[in-house]
Amino acid sequence: MNKLEKAIIYLFSFIFFPIGLIIWIVSWFNQSQPFKRVGRTALYVAAASFCIHIIIGILNFVLYANIKLH
Repeated sequence: MNKLEKAIIYLFSFIFFPIGLIIWIVSWFNQSQPFKRVGRTALYVAAASFCIHIIIGILNFVLYANIKLH
């Protein structure tokens, strides 16, 4: 797997975090060690993206609720 393919996988894992989970599941059943590393990294990127989405959602809710109260 070349660097461009890895970059595309990581980018899509960040933007659409379920893709990172799917790639990790697929790589879990694969025998290739480099692909397993890519899958694990895609899972980490997807988890980070999910956490960032949650934090932004909470901040958005809190900020919007504070504006509505005043």
